[in-house]
Amino acid sequence: MADDAASEQGTDVAAAGAADEGQPPAMSKSARKKLLKQERQAAQKAARKAAEKERRRADIERRRREWEEALAAAPSEEARAEMVEARRQTRRERVGRRAEERGARAERLRRAAEGAGQKVVLDLEFGDLMRPNEIHSLTQQVDLLCPSRFCTFWAETKLHA
Repeated sequence: MADDAASEQGTDVAAAGAADEGQPPAMSKSARKKLLKQERQAAQKAARKAAEKERRRADIERRRREWEEALAAAPSEEARAEMVEARRQTRRERVGRRAEERGARAERLRRAAEGAGQKVVLDLEFGDLMRPNEIHSLTQQVDLLCPSRFCTFWAETKLHA
């Protein structure tokens, strides 16, 4: 008897599931609006990306055309050669500057990691004015702010309640 009831329930659930499979799940009005907004934003993003790509391509084409016109307008082969050499020299300087900046940035980061970077001082002289639970809370906050792996002095001189 119990088996018959279970099998009937199973067939009812299967029939209801089959009827729902053909239709998409119902969405609330706010969910539909959110989905439409996401789709609209995705379309706008794709359009902006395509426009930016086209703008970059047109800019490159314009600069190339201007360069070719400038070369064609040069009075002699020597003037063209000087223009080409000046352009190459400018490019070398720009690449050199970028390399120097990259090296300087790496050096700054290395110095900061060695401890030659910025220093932060916390004045905790008011500890005698605080209750023990306040001191404990402050200690935990400073621990979160300045973990011992970064602070060499803090690990040795913690404020104890």
